[in-house]
Amino acid sequence: MSKKETGSLDPDRARKIADECYDDVLAYCRRHAPAGHEAADLAQETFLRFVRAQGYRERGKPIAYLMRIARSVCVDASREKRLETVSLEFEVADGDCTGREADLDLMLAQLPRELREVVELRFGSELGVGEVARALGISRFAARRRINAALKKLEEDLKEGGLYG
Repeated sequence: MSKKETGSLDPDRARKIADECYDDVLAYCRRHAPAGHEAADLAQETFLRFVRAQGYRERGKPIAYLMRIARSVCVDASREKRLETVSLEFEVADGDCTGREADLDLMLAQLPRELREVVELRFGSELGVGEVARALGISRFAARRRINAALKKLEEDLKEGGLYG
């Protein structure tokens, strides 16, 4: 029985596929990597899973199979990221800081995920707008728009809660 029939991947063929498809897989991971994950690490994990896959058989273009793995890798990374909590550390003007920080944390938690994520990146990680855009795989314009929307929502919530102006 040949390797093709048993489902194991010849190391030379695996290397050739990796050389041909790496840029496309990396680009996909850049667009879908959750904040805090390096796209290159997720791309590497994609190829590790590909090489370790016992059931791979040459049927059509390997990039389709790789993209399926890359999607799973990015979803797994997103699940892992959701389990982490990010605390934004900054000083609040006079008064009971603990209560205000708790209120702000609650408001942040209630933001839609994409808005919370830009606030965490921009202010929690102190990234510039361009860096936020690169981290999320979006344009600078889209990053700026999300940051402004998040700040507007937080300001409205702060005013409603009597915590601001």
